[in-house]
Amino acid sequence: MNASHTPSLPEVPADKGGQARLSLTERVQSELGEKIRNGAFSVGDKLPREKDLVDAFGVSRTVVREALAQLRAEGLIEIRHGVGAFVCEPPARETRIPFLPDDLKKRSDLLELLELRKGVEIEAAGLAAERRSPAQYERIQEAFEAFRIALQNNDDASEKDFELHRCIAEATNNRFYLEFLDYISRHATLTASGSLYGGEQSRKLYQLSMLESEHARLVEAISRRDAEGARTAMRDHLLQSEKRFIATGG
Repeated sequence: MNASHTPSLPEVPADKGGQARLSLTERVQSELGEKIRNGAFSVGDKLPREKDLVDAFGVSRTVVREALAQLRAEGLIEIRHGVGAFVCEPPARETRIPFLPDDLKKRSDLLELLELRKGVEIEAAGLAAERRSPAQYERIQEAFEAFRIALQNNDDASEKDFELHRCIAEATNNRFYLEFLDYISRHATLTASGSLYGGEQSRKLYQLSMLESEHARLVEAISRRDAEGARTAMRDHLLQSEKRFIATGG
């Protein structure tokens, strides 16, 4: 989109952290989502840069990134790492999966969902090791590197973690694995989505290096096309994620 035609963005109260940050994230997400749905941004348009959104909304970069992550989970934008966020064709209205709550946020819901993920993602890791193409493995490596850098910079790595899991699901070459992960993300609250991917829990427990090594073993097994090794690495990672979730109170 030509910069001179970028739609004006509303002002949002300054970021004060905690619950305020959550409400600010929801506000930014809502405002941008409304503009996309109303056609202020067209399909294929590039959204303003993160820095410009930070300035326009008067919030932190973390708030903007969380809002963009939720818009991506809704299927309204795609994020191309190193390039920017682009508007997608709005997804068709979906039918709710009856056994999943509309809004995953309760501790009991998340514990059960972590358990369900084990059944799905352990097998996805094995299939990805067997079936991944060179291009798919390259995307897995890139996602892992972005995740590793976020951890080392002490940034919120939940979005990068989720992207790595998405790349692994994509490499199964079975679209339902990827759609399952995206469905979960769309139906989790902002805080719950972060809990599911362990970055904040690992930070609280000073286990960021453990989180990185768990993913490194997983990616290495996929690189070797070691299906059983990939399943074991994913199982170990999800079990540790569940333990961290319980240890920190979710």
